[in-house]
Amino acid sequence: MKEKPIFEEVFAQLVSQPKLLLKVLLGSALSFVPILNFFAFGYLYRYAAQLRRSGQIELPEWTDWAGLFSDGLKFALAGFVYCLLPLGVALIFSMFLSALGLDALAYLLMLATFICVSVLLCVALYRLQMRSNYKDLFDVVLIVRMAIMKGPNLIVPMLVFAGICAVGLSFYGVIFFAGFLLLLTQTTLTYRALETAK
Repeated sequence: MKEKPIFEEVFAQLVSQPKLLLKVLLGSALSFVPILNFFAFGYLYRYAAQLRRSGQIELPEWTDWAGLFSDGLKFALAGFVYCLLPLGVALIFSMFLSALGLDALAYLLMLATFICVSVLLCVALYRLQMRSNYKDLFDVVLIVRMAIMKGPNLIVPMLVFAGICAVGLSFYGVIFFAGFLLLLTQTTLTYRALETAK
């Protein structure tokens, strides 16, 4: 992969992966079911870790289910800190705005928060995989700074991810898994290029 990953090339490489449809369908199906969704989280975590090490887009096989579940717990912890908590706070504020009759502003707040926390989660996972130290997840200032530093490079994948989510919200398992697969690929390669350039 090139030093600075180009989104169109990343997307083309990702969609040309062998057995992509089968792997995405399995991950999507698991994402729909509570508890089983930890296996899908684990797959995403494992894929991002492998991509960070090798720099090569290559989807892993669905094997080592115990390991997938364990990795899924790591993903879920990062998701709780960087997605669920901020989205919960934004939801409270958006309900307040809606009560004031500012529905459009409430929608924009939720949309902006969703896009931001999705990138923050990807950055937090990258940071966790650097040293496998859970304390790194709670260095919120560093993770926010990392996200801001490369934010302009991630605008297109963020908007694509938001668009995928907006179009297929009723198929949230597919949207979550496929969307994060794409966003994690671009984000991981972006920060890997920065890390290897040092």
